[in-house]
Amino acid sequence: TSSLQAFSINVAGDALGSATLKWQPPTSNTDGSPLTNLAGYVIRYGTSLGGLSTEVRVANPGLTTYMVSELTPATWYFQVSAYNTSGVESAPSATASKTIT
Repeated sequence: TSSLQAFSINVAGDALGSATLKWQPPTSNTDGSPLTNLAGYVIRYGTSLGGLSTEVRVANPGLTTYMVSELTPATWYFQVSAYNTSGVESAPSATASKTIT
């Protein structure tokens, strides 16, 4: 028989984070006319400004907050666009960012 030397084990879970996005819903079209057919929002995000490759469609025009979860450690960038019942999408919002550590 033989015995093994003592050893240690370290269990590390994934350090996942989240970001809560909040926005003001649009009230008018780009021509200034009242917006009457808002259908929802498109949230795009990613770890580079030029690569917002993940997309979430929120088909609820009354929702103005959304939590993106399971974000790995990195700086994440986010944009939100609105779309109407015809599928016409607005220009994206200004880009926001959050660093997950």
